[in-house]
Amino acid sequence: MIQLPLNRRYTLAPILVSVLLLAIFLLPESVLLQLTFERAPIADGEFWRLFSGQFVHFSWGHLWLNIAGIWVMYLLFAEHTASWRYPLLIGLLAFASNLGMYLFNPEVEAYVGFSGVLYGIFAWGAVVDICKGIKLGWLLFIGIMLKVSWEYFAGPVAIGAATVDNLAVSAHFFGALGGLILALIQTRWR
Repeated sequence: MIQLPLNRRYTLAPILVSVLLLAIFLLPESVLLQLTFERAPIADGEFWRLFSGQFVHFSWGHLWLNIAGIWVMYLLFAEHTASWRYPLLIGLLAFASNLGMYLFNPEVEAYVGFSGVLYGIFAWGAVVDICKGIKLGWLLFIGIMLKVSWEYFAGPVAIGAATVDNLAVSAHFFGALGGLILALIQTRWR
């Protein structure tokens, strides 16, 4: 029987991040536009956008998809981090994803969404699984890194009539790379 980590120390942080995404979504559009990842304002010194852009959504569908992603990551990796470490991980991954786009993809002018963080959690959790001797971690890690690397270097993959846009591909790649780096730092630190 599968045991879910339902203890408050595991569930509180994903609940708070989900509520934060919803609260930010409900802000007036004029405020949201001050939080999005936009290259020109960042270059002019609005550095908070390197962090905040991952938390902004402009449609209900996009928001709910990302909140669902938070809970899928919770189901996969909740036992790896709890309490104050989870928000720290989220913040570092948001920054890593946006900083990567800013430094290495000058064609990305604007971006919103949480998917860079989600891909980062996935890569981070897979590496932590590997370090804990969980064999499935290797499959998860190889799968996620092949997917984001292929899309980043070869271009987005078409799924039926839909294609993931280049913006999301860049966020996914740098989020996953950030997750890998953070997991390696975390495992070396311990």
